[in-house]
Amino acid sequence: MSILRYLLPPQFHYFARVLRKKEPPWQRQRFWRDFIAWSVPLPVQSLALSIGYRRKGVDVRRNAALRNRHRGRRCFVMGNGPSLGELDLRPLAGEITVGANSFYKHRDAEAVGLKYLCVGDASFMTDEPKSVEWHRVIEEKMPEATLMLHPDARELIGKHALYQKHSVHFFHPGIPTNVPELVDFDFEKPINVGLNTGTRLCIPLALFMGCTDIILLGFDANWLDSLSSSYHFYAKHEQFPEFDSVLADSRVLPYEGELLGTLRDFEAHRLLNTRAQQLGARIRNASPGGRLDVYPRIDFEKCF
Repeated sequence: MSILRYLLPPQFHYFARVLRKKEPPWQRQRFWRDFIAWSVPLPVQSLALSIGYRRKGVDVRRNAALRNRHRGRRCFVMGNGPSLGELDLRPLAGEITVGANSFYKHRDAEAVGLKYLCVGDASFMTDEPKSVEWHRVIEEKMPEATLMLHPDARELIGKHALYQKHSVHFFHPGIPTNVPELVDFDFEKPINVGLNTGTRLCIPLALFMGCTDIILLGFDANWLDSLSSSYHFYAKHEQFPEFDSVLADSRVLPYEGELLGTLRDFEAHRLLNTRAQQLGARIRNASPGGRLDVYPRIDFEKCF
C-alpha cells in the first residue's frame, strides 16, 4: 500500500476519496459535474439523460410548442430578490413575463398577469400537505400562467389532480457546463446550465422562446449578505418557512459550500450572457441594487 501511495499521483488519491465519499458533498458534486462535462460529449450526455427521464415518464416533446414562440420580442424575467418589492410592476401588464416560485406574493402580481411561471427546485414537489397547499395557491393566484416545472412535480400533479386548467411543461435537468458554446437551453433536451430557478429555467426559457431583449428584475444575488435575513422580496413564507433565510434552510452548508453555490450561480449568469450575445440576444439587469454585476444595467423606468 505504501508503494502504491508513493507511485500514484495525488489526483488518484483524491478520486479514491470521492468514490468513498470522504470528500464533502459539494466537492463531490463539483468533481463529477466537471469530470462528466469534460469527458463525455454533450450529445451523449443528452441522449443518456433523455432516455432515463423518458423511462420515468417525463416527456419534454411538447416543449416544442414553446420554441421561438416570442421570436424577436422583449421579455421581463423576474427573480424574487428583495429589490423586486421596491418596484411598481403594474406597467408589465401586457408584456411577456417570466417569474419564479412564489411570485404571486408580490402586491402587483394580479395586475401583471404573469405569462410563465418556473419552479425548478425539487424541494417544492414532495408529497406533503404543505407542498399541495402551495401548488393550490399558485392555481388560484395565477390561473393564466403557463408552467415550467421540475420533473418531480409530475407524480404530485397526477396524485392530487393539480393544475387541471393550466398548460404544464416539464424540463430535463442536465449536467451543467462551464463552456459558453456548449450551453444548451433547448427545452426538448436536458438543460445544462444554471443552479437555481432563475439561471436554470427562467432566463433559458426566455431565450428558448426566441426573446432577444431580456430584462431582469429582482435578480439580487444577495444570499450571503445576511445569513439570517430573508433573501426574498417577502419576509415570511407560509408553506416553506425553512427557505426564508440561509440559516433557516435545513440544507444549509458550511460557508465554503455556500460560497461555491454562489460562485456557480454567478458562473451560470456569465455563461448565459455570453451565449445570448453569441446568438444575437441581449440581457440587461434592471434590478435596483443587488450584487449581480454580470449584465449591463438599465433603469426600470426607462423601459417604458
